Amino acid sequence: MTSHEAVYISPEGQRLRVVAGSSAALESAVQLLVAYADAEEKEKETEREGVRSAVGLAVEVERTATALSDLLSGHDALDVMSMLRQYLVPPDLALWSEGGSRIADSWACAEVVALVLLGSGLPERSNPSARTAEIVPDLVQAAARVVYLADFASMATRAEAVQQSASEAAVSDIAWRLRSYETTVRGRQYVSMAERINEATLRRPNADATWRRVLGFGYADVLAVRETLVDVLGAEHQAVLERIADAAATDAAPDAGTLAALRSLFMTPSVLDLITPGQVAGHTGLDPDVVTRVLDVFSVAPNGRTSLELIEEFVAGRNPMAGKGIIKAPGRGYLVLPGAIALDEIRRAAEAPIAKDAAAWAKYGKGRDATAEALVADTFHRLVQGHGDIHRQLRYRAAPRAGQAVDLSASSTSARQAESAEADALLVLDGVALCIEVKAGSIRTPSRQGRTTHLHRDLKETVRKAAAQADRLRTLMATHHGLWLEDGSWLDLPDIREIYSVVVTLDDLGPAALDVEALVRSGVLTQTILPWIVSVHDILVIAELFDRPEEFLTYLRRRTNRDAALWVTAVDELDIVMWFIGGGFYFEPDPDRLHHDHPGGRPPTAKDRRNYADQGRTVVGTFTDPLDAWFYSREGSSSAPATRPTRDSNEFVRGIIDQMTAHGAPGWWRTSSDLDGHSARAQQALADNALGALRLSARDGQFHTYATGGTSDSGRWLFIFATGPDTPKNIDHLSLYLRAKKHQEHADRAMAFFLRPDGKPRMTLWMPDPPSPDPELDRLAREMKLVPPDRTPRVLPPHAKPRAIRRASNKHRRR
Repeated sequence: MTSHEAVYISPEGQRLRVVAGSSAALESAVQLLVAYADAEEKEKETEREGVRSAVGLAVEVERTATALSDLLSGHDALDVMSMLRQYLVPPDLALWSEGGSRIADSWACAEVVALVLLGSGLPERSNPSARTAEIVPDLVQAAARVVYLADFASMATRAEAVQQSASEAAVSDIAWRLRSYETTVRGRQYVSMAERINEATLRRPNADATWRRVLGFGYADVLAVRETLVDVLGAEHQAVLERIADAAATDAAPDAGTLAALRSLFMTPSVLDLITPGQVAGHTGLDPDVVTRVLDVFSVAPNGRTSLELIEEFVAGRNPMAGKGIIKAPGRGYLVLPGAIALDEIRRAAEAPIAKDAAAWAKYGKGRDATAEALVADTFHRLVQGHGDIHRQLRYRAAPRAGQAVDLSASSTSARQAESAEADALLVLDGVALCIEVKAGSIRTPSRQGRTTHLHRDLKETVRKAAAQADRLRTLMATHHGLWLEDGSWLDLPDIREIYSVVVTLDDLGPAALDVEALVRSGVLTQTILPWIVSVHDILVIAELFDRPEEFLTYLRRRTNRDAALWVTAVDELDIVMWFIGGGFYFEPDPDRLHHDHPGGRPPTAKDRRNYADQGRTVVGTFTDPLDAWFYSREGSSSAPATRPTRDSNEFVRGIIDQMTAHGAPGWWRTSSDLDGHSARAQQALADNALGALRLSARDGQFHTYATGGTSDSGRWLFIFATGPDTPKNIDHLSLYLRAKKHQEHADRAMAFFLRPDGKPRMTLWMPDPPSPDPELDRLAREMKLVPPDRTPRVLPPHAKPRAIRRASNKHRRR
């Protein structure tokens, strides 16, 4: 998969780079930016004319709602919804790709129509002026207009916040992105991943007892009802199709049963999507009252509000259909629609009433949090293939009590006086530490509806608190190279050189977690070293994608790079992941900051600074079509076979990484990531030079070396490839050369590879100690006549270059 790019210049002159995984996805992303710019310009025009845009918006909403009501007049509400299902939802997801989708393809359009019908009392058929199937395309277009108006309303709210403080304006930026996301995006989790999350957090004795006491049913009951909806209604659809197929095969006039089947499929399709509690109870063996309670949690019924009132609620970000995939039609049954009892909505829907009972919630929430933390810790350990040490629910001494001065260094005798703190997980591997905090608390409904006050409070309670906790642990380790544990023992961590903070949320925060620049402006994130914020679902998917530990560390380095974090705008973390897998997601770091933090190399040039400044913000469009195809194929919702997307790499480089990993060579993880972080062109240059040294040794039987290095936010690194006879003299020379060169380059880490004739390392030498003054090494460098770093040729930086993804050709959408 190649990356498609475009440059968009906003009306204010702001330069944005737009990237996407296909030309269709790129066009969609650019069109959205243009639409936003047009809407903002209209907003300014109405303000200049003295006309409140809210008035114009209200008029347009009423006009569109009236048009929808007129189109629906005389039609059966349930048949309309079933036909919309046929129109918008492909029977096989091999026919769908997110990259080419539009608003008019979204199920949100069907929800708008449903709101009009609910406001009309779910009318039955009454002399319509046209066949129901004929009005469906017009319904979708009119409903898409309402979805667009909802987005415009969100943007208008954001525009009003420009006059507020910088912090409030930043929260408004996050709020309108989240509100837009909630309006249009459905099915945010892959089915198999949602099942894993629910099994871990909901299928436990304490949760079952709480559910039954508060809700009157358990998680197992919800799954039983869900499976029955699929089985019973699927069987009815299949029976109708088989009846029609059998009749067609006989080539005889259709009998009454066949005519009824044809009518149910093409004229009254709702009869195939309706179900009653009695049907479900008979299939599951559950009490009908339990079934009714389950269905009512995930359904919506007429409640006296008019069509216009419901549409106005939708436009204001308060979608009455949110999380509801069933329409309750009194006297007729429950109409099952796409998203009925969606796995990624079960927890949110069930926990809302539980949260109102403080006593029940305290115990329930504690158990849920613990299982979420265990799932996350297991997943991160899997990402590194079980290497390293994972400390779970780590209790340590964190800070002095008020008015006290406590030493928390390894030699401390007063550490027990410090306050205790807990880290959800700490992963330590090969000089790298991950401080992981898990937040299982939900973002409240008003926050998802774009209410900035609620959202700011929720983000502080989740993201800000977790980021501060992770940063506290990071700072202690960076300062003292270890921790005092609560039991009084010292956890020695002398070799840690890279420390990352990771915040994992059980809730999907969408663009609220990805707009790091706005999170910084809002004061939610106050750390200089920014955390990676990711959902449990997305980290589970990443663990399925990355089967090489070095890929994960490379991604983590880039994802926490301050420049990349502040310059990327995206809706979905997995789009960034797939951009990375395709060979992208690289930003030139700030050359002045790098030179300040890691001195010793060439000082930045004007060209370096210009390249850095010219990057600007990047809008990431859809990259997930190959990922969707793979998940849909293995989950059975797509008939098209697809393989797992993989990150391409140079064969020579991959062989070195595999050899180090297999033997657990000291420095293997950090060095492997340094190699993996090279561009395809830089990897090939490295391979050509190392193999060239091997050829020289094969011809003359002598010892040869090739050195290269670079600088990133993780530090300065140096590689030396040696070839020739592995005599003690040559090994000693290589060790001295590595020490002297590392010292001269002021490198934070250095690795030497002594290669066998087949290109695999017969041995490695690892030097991870930070640079420090050493007159003896200065003298050695002069004796060895090493070229000073300000005169060495520049190595190729790891620019993002298109890399092929090995995958099937079909592209699909994750719904």
